[in-house]
Amino acid sequence: MTTDCGTYRQIENFDPYLHEALDRGCAPWLMIDPLCHEQALAQLFTDEPDAEKTILFEDTPLAASKEASPWLIPITRESPILHWIDDNATLAWGMILASDAPFPEILAHLRSLLLVKSDGEDLIFRFWDGRVLSRICRLLPKETPVILGPVRRVLTQNDEKDWVCIDRDEDTLMKARLQPKPALPCPWYRFTETHERLFHDRRPAIVASNISEALLRKKMEHGLELPRNERLADFVTRHVARGLALGLWRMEALELFVRCSLHYGESFPDVQARPALASLARQPIDESSAIAAMRHALQQGGLHD
Repeated sequence: MTTDCGTYRQIENFDPYLHEALDRGCAPWLMIDPLCHEQALAQLFTDEPDAEKTILFEDTPLAASKEASPWLIPITRESPILHWIDDNATLAWGMILASDAPFPEILAHLRSLLLVKSDGEDLIFRFWDGRVLSRICRLLPKETPVILGPVRRVLTQNDEKDWVCIDRDEDTLMKARLQPKPALPCPWYRFTETHERLFHDRRPAIVASNISEALLRKKMEHGLELPRNERLADFVTRHVARGLALGLWRMEALELFVRCSLHYGESFPDVQARPALASLARQPIDESSAIAAMRHALQQGGLHD
């Protein structure tokens, strides 16, 4: 076992750390992302048919895309779903939570984190993705108690699929009582330039994920169809890459680029045929002008001069 900091430890397996938390008075929950594996949701209902199940996105600003939501269930030390996760789950499957707080308080805190502030925009915060949470907590340990709130311990997997234990209170698990706090209005957590630097290598994937979920909330742009045999996530990832190659960087610009590509097809932007999109061909690109041009194109319902 290696220790990176007081709040973050790389561990061989989760079992003894889950048992320790339970022995000290915590109750455990599993948060699983059904998109991590094609069998994840079916496995959850097969292994835990009687467990009370909570959809994280329900009654939140992301309620319109509940099909992409993680699920929460109470677990025990012997819950069969834990064996399936240990043996079969892929990266970003979710996390195990341990806390002595009432579940409504935990749920309210988790839901308050679904959106974060970043440069005036509200972005989806995939904190249930162990790769995301472990990177923040390892490199910005002072953020750990802020993000975990009433959760005492998180057990999840990092980028390398190593198990990690993230403790809210460093090595003082359950030595002090947590004072109940009402959840803050969402969004309240802020992503700074420091956060962005942490995820520079993963930014295209994070941007694509946020845009995919935003389009789901908008019901796929009023029913427009994707190219045949292509999933939304794949379409968005491909066109985010195209937008980045043009020099676009801001989330707003990349989402507009994807939406225009969805409306007008693979030829977007055809600058020669439509001079109004000339700002998308300049190098270096004028991102503000490009945003204005794409907004106008969507508002007009066509790409006219």
